[in-house]
Amino acid sequence: MTRLQAGAGRNPADAEAVLAAFARTPGDVAAARRVARHFAGLDDGERSALLWSEDAGARLVAVLLLVQEMRERPDPELTDEYLAAAKAERFDDTVLVDLGAEELVGAPLVGGSTGPLFALVKSDVAMVRRIAVVATLAFAKQGDAEVPLGIAGRLVRERSDTVQSALGWVLRETGKRASESALVAFLERSGRFLTPAARATATEHLPQSERDRLRG
Repeated sequence: MTRLQAGAGRNPADAEAVLAAFARTPGDVAAARRVARHFAGLDDGERSALLWSEDAGARLVAVLLLVQEMRERPDPELTDEYLAAAKAERFDDTVLVDLGAEELVGAPLVGGSTGPLFALVKSDVAMVRRIAVVATLAFAKQGDAEVPLGIAGRLVRERSDTVQSALGWVLRETGKRASESALVAFLERSGRFLTPAARATATEHLPQSERDRLRG
């Protein structure tokens, strides 16, 4: 494996160096963020090696490196790299979706076509369908309830907890950040299809009387 420059003013580093650095940490998300910041600018090939690694910590750091790069230099190829790994079922932990989907998949689509987002709903891979849900947080944070609720409507009958847990969380945030009335209308229409846990999460911020009614 070649050793390439990890960033301006940094020592040459490769995927093995990143793994060694992460191995010296507690192995949690906070530690992965520190390692990703330290290796910001890691060569694309080395980052890809991490993303496709069998090591869970390597994949975690790789996703955070992708997010950092997207913030600094938006590029659709970063989205493609992330989705390729997800579609190939390289993601076995929902944290890889929850840390990356909004900024790598959702944010680039705000203000443009949402067709690619709705296409993800049709995937046979549960983690990709979760990406479709979590990515809509980018829209909810802009006050747009239509896209999150549109995606939720297509997946609300999903029985996979991978998707249902994301639905509860994203629906709650849509109600808080975009439109509480639109959320309530959605839950009145389709809430019965959510799992009890997802429905409880989706209604957390509503008044007690509304929570009782919509959870009943």
